[in-house]
Amino acid sequence: MAKASEQLIAGLNQALSEELTALFQYLWQHIQGKGIESAAVSEIFKATSMTEMNHAYKLAERIDLLGGAPVTAAARQPKTGGDVRQMIQDDLALEHDAIKMYKRLIELADDEDDDVTEQMLIGILKDEQEHANQWEGILGQ
Repeated sequence: MAKASEQLIAGLNQALSEELTALFQYLWQHIQGKGIESAAVSEIFKATSMTEMNHAYKLAERIDLLGGAPVTAAARQPKTGGDVRQMIQDDLALEHDAIKMYKRLIELADDEDDDVTEQMLIGILKDEQEHANQWEGILGQ
């Protein structure tokens, strides 16, 4: 069985808890979005929640493989409610935070010569950057 430092396991668990927050935030936005504006992004919210669920799954599996215990709680209460523009702004902030976190974790995995974890994190980072680009495009930024 592969092993990792406590620092890397803790970082991966933080990422897992952040992914759980994102999953629930996007899922509730898909369900709660109302009005004519929501029709344009409702399916994007749903698809993004499924991507975040996939990230959580990958992280949990990797943590377990590395000898850690995956967390089961979200990092914080997801932001819900508001109009669609506010939802997207909240999501963009969430994605920017995730991008910073994954860049830090990629460096940590590289420092530990854990190429498998590093490549997994690079793939997740790519998705988070695509999400941020998508929300910036919708907001006209």
